[in-house]
Amino acid sequence: MALAAAGTWLRFVFERTPRIDTHTWPFALASAVSGAGLIATGVCAFRLAPRAGRLSWRALGWWTAVVHGLALPALALTSSDVLTNLCFGALSLAGLSPYTHAPSSLFDSPLVPLVPPRWVNDPSPYGPLFHPFARAAAWVGARASSPFWVPFFSLKALMIASLLAGLAVAARHLRRTRPADATETFAALAFGPLLTWEISAQGHNDALLVLAIVAFLAAASAARETAAVAALAAGVAVKYALAPLLGLYLLLVARRSVGRAGALAVTAALVLAAAFWPEARSVTLRSVLPMIGGEATRHAHSFADLVCLVLDALALPGASLLAYRFLSAVSVLLCASLLVHTAWRARTLESLAHGYLLFLFGLYLTAPWFQPWYLSWGLPLLIVEPDARWRRFTVLFSILTVVQWAVPFDPVTTVMGNVWAAWRILCLSRPTVGGLAAPGLASGPPALS
Repeated sequence: MALAAAGTWLRFVFERTPRIDTHTWPFALASAVSGAGLIATGVCAFRLAPRAGRLSWRALGWWTAVVHGLALPALALTSSDVLTNLCFGALSLAGLSPYTHAPSSLFDSPLVPLVPPRWVNDPSPYGPLFHPFARAAAWVGARASSPFWVPFFSLKALMIASLLAGLAVAARHLRRTRPADATETFAALAFGPLLTWEISAQGHNDALLVLAIVAFLAAASAARETAAVAALAAGVAVKYALAPLLGLYLLLVARRSVGRAGALAVTAALVLAAAFWPEARSVTLRSVLPMIGGEATRHAHSFADLVCLVLDALALPGASLLAYRFLSAVSVLLCASLLVHTAWRARTLESLAHGYLLFLFGLYLTAPWFQPWYLSWGLPLLIVEPDARWRRFTVLFSILTVVQWAVPFDPVTTVMGNVWAAWRILCLSRPTVGGLAAPGLASGPPALS
């Protein structure tokens, strides 16, 4: 991770700006160096996981802090989201709603040129519980008279703190419920390149979702349903991506008691109302809807992206539009069917989490717009996933997804990885001989019947 973080500074040394330009040779050089660090991180984490039991929990905790601390100095390289989020913090600090004002409203702020033109006129796509974090970073920067560097590292530090809190809750839950493979699962999460790079190095606010999901799973496993629902509702108020999981959990509780599910729904509504009330008249989904098939130019890291790029290169914009719409519709139908299947079949928290993981993979592999950090929504589910084969596959997919940053061949490399993932999902979905799962993350897949 030290090498991956150092690679991000190579681009800055040559270009002298934190603004990301993916069409320059310094960017390619920085990606190669950082990619080498990410590959090494992935290999080390994957080999460490089955051996992590040789270390004490105290040692694992300290090394987790060290690895993520080494990621803190990294500059934005593979995503400009953290730069855009700094603008939302500055808007909030100035008394402007991030829902009614875009980064361009900051006018002469040095932050505005750092935001890609595609996003500079878009309002915030996040829930209102994220903006206080961005505002806090902006406030620290204002106190230090630093419009960029201090807010940048302050916001990243807040995200790392949130992630470490989530990992601490995950460790406690694993020690209590699954002592046999607790260290293995924890090491795969804590040291893998997905969370260390996308959150600790690149500063994505999905750290708050990791914390919310882990808190939900730990509370639900301990039959603390009110706390579980409150944690999920708070996560929804950060990013709307957690709304399906909240709905599935309420349906699961309703199988046992409709009245109890109704009371929990009221709890969720109260949490959401408290979060959204200050921005009740301003909240907009204008920046969210295009990401789920509402804008034909919004495709990335996907099969749809590859198809549209090929058709556009052949000067067939009409065919590209039809392909986008068709593939978007297929993705929506598949994801909806996986949610319905999970709602119908889930009887336990574990089966619900597994079904939701399948839904997420349906989203990851078919949605026109996919970003690697979306995998952070699925990794926390591994703390309740009983099948070691699925845990191993999910961890390996997360590693392969993030190390693709090392070579500039996306979306070809993405599609190749997705084809492999789809094949593995089909294999894993078939019953094993005797119904037995593999014993650990490092074990190969058992014979398939």
